[in-house]
Amino acid sequence: MSDTEDLLIPLRLTPGVESITLRSLRGRDEIVIQNTGTKNLLSFLESLIQSEQSTNKINASQIVTADRDRLLALFYISLYGAKIESTVSCKECDQKFDLDFRLDELLQHYQPSTSILLNSGKYELESGVCFRLPNGEDEILIEGLNIEEAEKQLFERCLLNGDIETDKEKVQQKMAELAPLLTMNMQTICPECSHVQEVRFDIQSFFLTRLYQEKSTLLREIHSIASHYHWSHQEILELPRNLRKQYAALIES
Repeated sequence: MSDTEDLLIPLRLTPGVESITLRSLRGRDEIVIQNTGTKNLLSFLESLIQSEQSTNKINASQIVTADRDRLLALFYISLYGAKIESTVSCKECDQKFDLDFRLDELLQHYQPSTSILLNSGKYELESGVCFRLPNGEDEILIEGLNIEEAEKQLFERCLLNGDIETDKEKVQQKMAELAPLLTMNMQTICPECSHVQEVRFDIQSFFLTRLYQEKSTLLREIHSIASHYHWSHQEILELPRNLRKQYAALIES
């Protein structure tokens, strides 16, 4: 898919909206990425969501977290392709080795479960306990808390009726079944010493880190185009990413 095209992404878990459209990525979007935090991500996505002539307009913070993970995976594939390539350092012998997998296969494996959804994004267990799935608004409110307190407050926000202590495990299991996140530990084996270790993969961190690491390339492209065509900095930042890269490649060739 070309970077100059809009990207239509289905939202299977977010109540009130079936899909969103992201406009093409531009330099002005890339240059403001500072970290991999959720606030930074939501601001980034908010600028990309196309406003529709509809009552179903949704903010980035209202997207269910599991939907947002899948959105990021599809966005990543549209920019870079499905293959994920990373380098891992063995904790036993310090040898570096490659870890490669396909994001489209990961998406297929971690499909959200089909389940009856009540009104306004509510789910109900057989026991009558009701809950909803967490979204960006919840994540922002618990940001900065220690893990134990963050999990406690997140669960309290998402549990609509039931007992916080006795129903916690059942609800969390159902949440994981309904809406698997693309944040997981992957088992790897060092080819040098055969040491087995787990590597953490987080689509949010991986995607934003890659964009952030490309900032020096972005600045070189801006400088090259400005020097050659005498366009302003702002004009170059408004170019769709793919078109900017094509101009820069033509200048270099």
